[in-house]
Amino acid sequence: MPDLETALKRIRDHGDSMIEGAADMLRRLVRDTGDAIGAAEGSILVPSEDRTHLKFLVSVNPALDGSDVTVPVGESVSGYVFSSRQAMAKVNPESVGRSRVDKIANNQTEFLLAVPIMDDDGVYGVATFVNRKPDTEWVPFSVEELRLGQSFGEIYATALKLYRKIEFSVAVAGIEISEHASEFGLGEISGNDSGSALARKYRVPALIAEKSLVLPEREREILLKMSDLLGEYAVSPSLEDEI
Repeated sequence: MPDLETALKRIRDHGDSMIEGAADMLRRLVRDTGDAIGAAEGSILVPSEDRTHLKFLVSVNPALDGSDVTVPVGESVSGYVFSSRQAMAKVNPESVGRSRVDKIANNQTEFLLAVPIMDDDGVYGVATFVNRKPDTEWVPFSVEELRLGQSFGEIYATALKLYRKIEFSVAVAGIEISEHASEFGLGEISGNDSGSALARKYRVPALIAEKSLVLPEREREILLKMSDLLGEYAVSPSLEDEI
């Protein structure tokens, strides 16, 4: 049934392009911010699942963009900004995380500006900006630039939530594509590795979302309150083995 397979692959490929388009939107925002505050490079870092490390979601540095490079939350300036939700500007920052990133990025960080990506609902990551453009090459980031960076961080929160919603929708579609392929005896409609990872990541949330659609409004409100409680009293990874 090649026509059925083609149809499913077309949906899958479109989903992949939607995610890449959202990632490109984030990269453009980073470039816009770099231009506004005079930064040579910039990145968006998001927490790992256990929130002990930050990983590069996008970066204007090709060596870091979408890479598996991580920095420890407990031993980096970016990690401190993520945990404390306080923006920082540093000259010649020294940390385990920064030294490792510099080596991989083939760069020497002279100036670093890091701002939390957050809104009233929580903190989603950190935006980091490294070194200066040629016209301000040896001038540290100013207080005004730090404040402007914080404003961009608030905008990034909206952009990151949009990215995650696209990612979630594509993952849900991917799960359904696999189910259709199995039903029609087509085997696995293989996508890229990131697509398979997304399907695993969002399988349970997708099932919950599907169930919630058929619930009356009152029950959906109860489900939302339960999720708020789970978020408030989330068990840390270090305590999981004790339960």
